Amino acid sequence: MSLQQIEQLINQIKTSYQMPNKEFQNTFKHFENCVQSLKKENQEQLNKVYKALKRFRRRLENELKLNQTDYHAFIKKWKTMNITFVPLVYDVKLDFSKKIQTLKYEDLINVNFNHHHYTSKEMLKASMMIFHHLEVEQYANYNNLENLLTQINLNYNIVSYHNFTHAFALFQLLFCVYEKSDLKYFVTKQDIFAALLASLSHDLNHKGVNNLYKVKKSKKINKNICEQAVLETMHVSTLFNIMAKNQQLNFLNQLPNIQQQEIKRIIVSSILATDMGQHFNIFSSFKDRVNATIDLRDNQNITDPLIRYRGFNKDNFDDRKFILNVLVHACDISNPCLEWDAYMKWSFLLAQEFQDQTIKEAAKGLEVTTMLQYKDKLTFFNGQTFFLNTFVLPQWQTIATLYPSLIDLPNEVKRNLEILEEEKKKLTN
Repeated sequence: MSLQQIEQLINQIKTSYQMPNKEFQNTFKHFENCVQSLKKENQEQLNKVYKALKRFRRRLENELKLNQTDYHAFIKKWKTMNITFVPLVYDVKLDFSKKIQTLKYEDLINVNFNHHHYTSKEMLKASMMIFHHLEVEQYANYNNLENLLTQINLNYNIVSYHNFTHAFALFQLLFCVYEKSDLKYFVTKQDIFAALLASLSHDLNHKGVNNLYKVKKSKKINKNICEQAVLETMHVSTLFNIMAKNQQLNFLNQLPNIQQQEIKRIIVSSILATDMGQHFNIFSSFKDRVNATIDLRDNQNITDPLIRYRGFNKDNFDDRKFILNVLVHACDISNPCLEWDAYMKWSFLLAQEFQDQTIKEAAKGLEVTTMLQYKDKLTFFNGQTFFLNTFVLPQWQTIATLYPSLIDLPNEVKRNLEILEEEKKKLTN
């Protein structure tokens, strides 16, 4: 890192951004004053200042996007940085005439709620509406909870897919699942509160790259890291660091020890469950236990101790935690459960993020993950078909076996698979 690069970054921030408040203005002046004392030969010091400046710019961007949609913030930033869009991004169409100006409960239990129409502030308000509906003030003071959610939002970055809108989409769908199924009779209010908070926090500080990228980058600089759930562990740490820095936001301190531990266990395990590397292990165990639960539901006279042990028991905290882990993970990959147009919007934006990662890999001299590169629409649709058939449909069919009122979700996946086949035929004819 050179002194010239640091000066260029300072000039870029100075000319590109309007500081929102005195805190940002004072911090920026600190950087400007700091640069004057830097010496070219002190590489360690230069690197520290450069990294701190990058964090400052990211936080500044996140603050300024509060009144924007994540989609518009991403488009604006990519244009400013001259990053090439994959062709699919031009197919993302948002009809703001359909935006609901005053949200009600009925809107928030709509599986096809159009998240991309709403700014960060509007989604934060909707999040609090959901928590008010669930009456969770016994766990967290509402004013402090709202401030915590704002800090969570500010720790989501401007990327095409893994932004706060995605976190809110997971959160809102989990709420739909809870309201529309017998899940609400199985888990406690404390359990669902913890899982919903985990949902909003599950991709904190995501920079648009996956675990494989993090592992490859660490190996290149000879840095030893745990190669499992690299990002998910970071997301958990970010949440608890936010709470540790401001004790008013740390609602756990106000609760009895056993409640603290139970809420933390659900938050941590739910976020870690979003690691795709754990999908088959979690799903296999879930399917086996659902089958045992259905057997017991159909025949309460079963005496086989193994079946009775494997069946879900709502009086068992670990059983409730496990089901919530499964549902958080399922909601995380639930875009194909939406109607076609909404599903495609999310998929197109994810394709952009995948492409951006491969560009970063090439720039840093890492092996390029070619499967993430955008090639053409037919290849993209084939990838979607594989993902739906391998991951999404089997999981949601099993969930609907446990909670039959959710059958519309896997049925929508089937409809989208049919449309995918139709679209592929158009491209090959």
